[in-house]
Amino acid sequence: MKNVQITFSKKLKGFSILLLACLLFSCGDKEETFPTNTLASYIEENTNLPLIRDSLIACAAGGQEDFMINEERPISIFYYPEGNARDFLYFETDSIAVNPDDLSQYKKKDLPDTPILNGYLRHFSRAAIEENIWCRVSFIKDDQLHISNAIRLKYNDLPSEFNPELVEINQAEMLSPIFNWQDGRIAENAIYFQVISDSDNNLLSGTYTFEQQFQFYNLDNVVLNIRDITPSPVLVAEEDYTFLLMAVSSDNWVNLIIEKPFDTR
Repeated sequence: MKNVQITFSKKLKGFSILLLACLLFSCGDKEETFPTNTLASYIEENTNLPLIRDSLIACAAGGQEDFMINEERPISIFYYPEGNARDFLYFETDSIAVNPDDLSQYKKKDLPDTPILNGYLRHFSRAAIEENIWCRVSFIKDDQLHISNAIRLKYNDLPSEFNPELVEINQAEMLSPIFNWQDGRIAENAIYFQVISDSDNNLLSGTYTFEQQFQFYNLDNVVLNIRDITPSPVLVAEEDYTFLLMAVSSDNWVNLIIEKPFDTR
């Protein structure tokens, strides 16, 4: 009987050690779980896709007059879809009083998503907000998950300004016009985005500069070119074109929008 008790005691001791090891292993191997329907949980569900942070080009505007007017959805979140990108999603926080780098604070929202410039750019359209919030955009491209920088929606505090009078177009060289612009009522712009499009609404060039000047098609002061093609785009004589400018703050809110037609006649 004594030998039976010793054997049973050894088995029980061995089982206890095994159980403890399993519990420790389980606790150590447990993955962090985020609230459902958030950007953090979406990333967690797609761990097979490398995450590329802050690589998706996006900004937002709203409250301006005479440009992309939508009374039901006056806020536009613009983004560049980069070729074969897919699965475009929009996420936002409940308030501004959160850490904008905490991706668990961003909840997925289903918003209308519309192509512009014949699909070269896209934008989500959102209803008006009562208080500032943060938002981000995501898409999948080449089996990688891309997310944008945080965008601060400042629809109430600093509505975007539309003012075509703030640009001067120097056409001394007809096919290489120089665009010079001034800041509008909000002079806290970190970068300027310029688009040249043709009469069929095709994007010819899309560039970013820190300076308040761009010459078509001189890239000396261009810090980012979203249509880097060979051969370079050219303007054609006797045609109509449109110049579009967005002046963007460091938190990716568009302070100023300029849209002005010009021609090469």
